[in-house]
Amino acid sequence: MKLLLLLVFLPIQLIAQSNFSDTIRKINVILQPWTHPNLPGVSVAISRNGQLLYATAVGSADLEHGIANDTSTIFEAGSVSKQFTAAAILLLEQDGKLNVMEDVRKYIPELPNYESVITIYDLIHHQSGLRDWGSVAEVEGWGRGSRAHTNAHALQIICRQKALNNPPGTEYIYSNSNYNLMAIIVERVAKTSFAAFCKQRIFIPAGMSHTSWRNDYRQIVKNRAIAYQQTPMLLKTSMPFEDAHGNGGLLTTPSDLVKWAAFMHAGKLGGPALLNHQLKLGQFRNGTSHPYAAGLRITRFNGEHLVTHSGATAGYRANLDYFPQQRLSIAILSNTSGFSPGQIAEKIAALFIPPTSSPKPSPLPVFKAVPQEQKKLEGWYRDSRSDEAIFIQATDSMLILPGKNPILQGSDRSLYANGYKILFLKNGLIRSVTGPPVDTVQFFKEPPAVLNPSQLKQYEGMYESEEANTIIKLKAGETNLQFIKEPNAPLIHNPTYKDGFESSESTIRFIRNKNGSIKGFYISVGRARRIWFERS
Repeated sequence: MKLLLLLVFLPIQLIAQSNFSDTIRKINVILQPWTHPNLPGVSVAISRNGQLLYATAVGSADLEHGIANDTSTIFEAGSVSKQFTAAAILLLEQDGKLNVMEDVRKYIPELPNYESVITIYDLIHHQSGLRDWGSVAEVEGWGRGSRAHTNAHALQIICRQKALNNPPGTEYIYSNSNYNLMAIIVERVAKTSFAAFCKQRIFIPAGMSHTSWRNDYRQIVKNRAIAYQQTPMLLKTSMPFEDAHGNGGLLTTPSDLVKWAAFMHAGKLGGPALLNHQLKLGQFRNGTSHPYAAGLRITRFNGEHLVTHSGATAGYRANLDYFPQQRLSIAILSNTSGFSPGQIAEKIAALFIPPTSSPKPSPLPVFKAVPQEQKKLEGWYRDSRSDEAIFIQATDSMLILPGKNPILQGSDRSLYANGYKILFLKNGLIRSVTGPPVDTVQFFKEPPAVLNPSQLKQYEGMYESEEANTIIKLKAGETNLQFIKEPNAPLIHNPTYKDGFESSESTIRFIRNKNGSIKGFYISVGRARRIWFERS
């Protein structure tokens, strides 16, 4: 383990609480599972007031060549990268070269003209409704990591979409498409590569000498850790062999990330006005706010404000936290998919910001009613947005959801399930969350699928999608449908409600014409809702 410790910068309050060497010992205990020299590992940096307190790296950077991680090893930061893309857009706005409230089609005219205008602001805050291009590519058969996608490929997929996940400015749905488009906008407005713009305007001013964009996966990057996928039996390499970036693709070190956090939060990137834009919560068209700012999540940890973002690309994992009240930054990067950066970040942060001793709320009692009333509520419910199916089972005077979780009842007689508030209606239910962001989804009660092999035959056939740019074959099994796309193995979809099927990866809902014949289906997968397939 290589360790860098600058005792001269120790915070007075931390010294008063305990010896800092004890804190180091506790951090090392937290990281101990990743210290094996023959396993991929993790790198951590911690700074306060812009001064590095601690930096360490453990585990292997390259298992094939026996190279260990050290504090200068470069990892990929996944979606931690998004805050840099947002910062580039805000710098261009400050330069007077664009306005984030403008129509995206001013800069990307090839984007379809949807019913409502999508603004750059909507892209920044994941409220554009644009389907995630990677999710669409999965349906096409070329998911992330299976093809060397570029931003041009991402744009091509995005522009094929005839519909949105949701009307712009009405709902928060995380979508990488937003940030690939933002990187393209930077290039078109600044008339230089996105990588060059960020280097000159962000990385060099912030002192991030080990940071760049992975805009050419074939480029040699010295001291880069190889990423690995953890499987039940063995480790496999899992590198992001693609050039799409802006949504992710930042090559960096933890020490560079904490430099950035201090630089940004000190208002040194464009001054306090730009910092305010970076940290301001996203806002829907109706004025309601949600906790995603400019590539940053705004939340709280143990009673203190926290600005954070995590990331995952291929086998890389990342997390960057900044605590404004403490001026404390914690950066964590790893080269194994078996690593949970958010959980480890919380454990380390708790050493500096201990949990408050607030009383835990009493658990809610289980909702019970006479069996006849419960039985009326039993059945299949369909998400009106994504067609996802939920089965509510009535048993022992209780209503049970998937996962064996019962519906609970509050003191005001309101019903709750899996953290959501539930209101049953005559034809379905309303599921709401008090936020942030506040959101309400309607579920329609649907008749169950009663299918035998001969009835399943009606769904067989060839189906084509312009949006997913592919043709698939559906074949009836004894109790299910086989989703076949050569040369891949069939993906099994099991029946749920009438004309509804689901697998571990996707939901299918068939649509019939006025005569009752099947004309096609919608498939929802990941962050892409209702991609249309027409029956051939």
